[in-house]
Amino acid sequence: MSFRVKLSELMDKIGVGYVLGPYQTAPWSVYDSATGTTCSAEVRMGPDNDEIEAEAQLMYETPPAGKKGMEQACYIRATPASEGLWEVSTLRIRGLPFGQDIMGWQEKACDFFSLLIAALQADEVPDIDALLEQAFYKERGNDQYGSGGGKSPKIKPGRLMGMKKGGSM
Repeated sequence: MSFRVKLSELMDKIGVGYVLGPYQTAPWSVYDSATGTTCSAEVRMGPDNDEIEAEAQLMYETPPAGKKGMEQACYIRATPASEGLWEVSTLRIRGLPFGQDIMGWQEKACDFFSLLIAALQADEVPDIDALLEQAFYKERGNDQYGSGGGKSPKIKPGRLMGMKKGGSM
């Protein structure tokens, strides 16, 4: 089942808090002088109100080993689905497709981006791996593939009412 929501709910879910108009953007940016790292993020509405892009980038003054000076940390694309509802159609993390094999990936992509924005609003460069773990793999008692499994507890109907079986009044 896919994740389809109204535009206002999608904007809330990704951390914007209001509906963007055509060509509008919501930008965030943080610079950490200790590490020489800048993280910037932006949510953009397309010119015809028919596409939303949410993107985050990390820029390094001195890139870590094996990394370039700029890294696209996250890219999300959302488009209208039907009947006024929107859905996430693309998620890339570090330039690669991500999450489509995980149950509820579309909603989790929004959760991830919202966590990333929250870090920026707290004036912190986000830890992408920690946020991925929190958004995609830490569940409320369930595993990443759906509901938790296990057996339902056996409850005797008479115990629900505090009555004993076979008694009379």
